[in-house]
Amino acid sequence: MEKTGLKGNTKAIILGLGGLAGGIANGLLGAGGGIVMTFVLEYVFDENELQRRDLFANVIAAALPISVVSAVIYTLRGDIEFDKFGAFVLPAVIGGLAGALLLSRIKTSFLKRIFALLVIWSGIYMILK
Repeated sequence: MEKTGLKGNTKAIILGLGGLAGGIANGLLGAGGGIVMTFVLEYVFDENELQRRDLFANVIAAALPISVVSAVIYTLRGDIEFDKFGAFVLPAVIGGLAGALLLSRIKTSFLKRIFALLVIWSGIYMILK
């Protein structure tokens, strides 16, 4: 049984709008698209349809193409300074690999807490900075 009672076309519309909102957030802020998409997927699907781990995996898979598109546009506009981001690209890729490998080994309740803390910390940091 679906948590929200949403049916086929309604789900598709909400998912499409959520993807659009996530893409806009990612393009404008360089981040946040995954947060938007996480909330949308959590709203549309219950735990029986999409497990929490699968939800995070789906968000990462969707965030990759929107990040690539944003990065290409930023690069074409000359907004990326390659000498400034190069030092953390390789460690970030290694961290992404480690996180993906750990995803199936970490309790869902712990993942939810990590996600919530990151959202809260990011929000507070952005407001105060």
